[in-house]
Amino acid sequence: MKRRAVFLPMKNCPHRCVYCDQGAITGEHSYPSPDHVRSLLGTEDSAVELCYFGGSFTCQPQYIQEQYLEVIKDAPCGSIVRFSTHPLCMNRDLLNWLKKYPISMIELGISSLDNHVLDHCNRGYRAQEALLALSMIQDTGISACAQMMIGLPDQSIQSSIEDLQKLAFLKGPKDMTLRIYPCLVLKNTRLEIKMREGKYTPLSFSKAVLWAGTLLFHALKLGFHVQRIGLQETGSLNDAVIAGPHHPSFGEFAKSVSLVLTLLKNSPYGPWGLGKK
Repeated sequence: MKRRAVFLPMKNCPHRCVYCDQGAITGEHSYPSPDHVRSLLGTEDSAVELCYFGGSFTCQPQYIQEQYLEVIKDAPCGSIVRFSTHPLCMNRDLLNWLKKYPISMIELGISSLDNHVLDHCNRGYRAQEALLALSMIQDTGISACAQMMIGLPDQSIQSSIEDLQKLAFLKGPKDMTLRIYPCLVLKNTRLEIKMREGKYTPLSFSKAVLWAGTLLFHALKLGFHVQRIGLQETGSLNDAVIAGPHHPSFGEFAKSVSLVLTLLKNSPYGPWGLGKK
């Protein structure tokens, strides 16, 4: 199914994270209206997945959420909706209301489950609140996605693996999707100030690839579906990044690390057989 991404950069985000500038990442600095989204869907000739990204969708007033969700009724038959949001803007009454729409997935910006790291990033919630939000989504039967990050201030690879284990315990036998993003230093963010003051050192490319690949290796062993590793490359992102492990093929490098770890686990001393593909 084709995806149609609509960006609502930092719309209704309850906090400004130290690393974030969604306008710079996506190249979008204004919000399309529900009517504009409806007109975009009117050009489609088959079912699509409408994706609202870049903001905290459920932090909007409910009547605004409704306006954006109602447009799916004008899309081709079988179309579905997914969106990203903030853990603090999730509750059972809201989820029960959302069930009347064809919601395919709710993506939560988890970043980290280490409270010390969360404080340094100005995320505004505790790890337990993020886990509760994910649990509520799973209880409704809606697919959940956790957006994780690596290389955050005061974060370590060990804390990332512990985050993964907490998520695995939460999901149990159910499905859960992950995205893994490296922390980049963008212009005009608090993280840029921290870096220039010597209070933050961004990951090197090689360390970030090893970290992300190791996390992917453990995620696959624990039964997660990993949808993406690394940010979508755009001209605006390229212009905004001033430091950090930025590479258009970051995900491919991380997958290579995961593959090597898998081969070593299966046969520490070889030989290692790979299919031609």
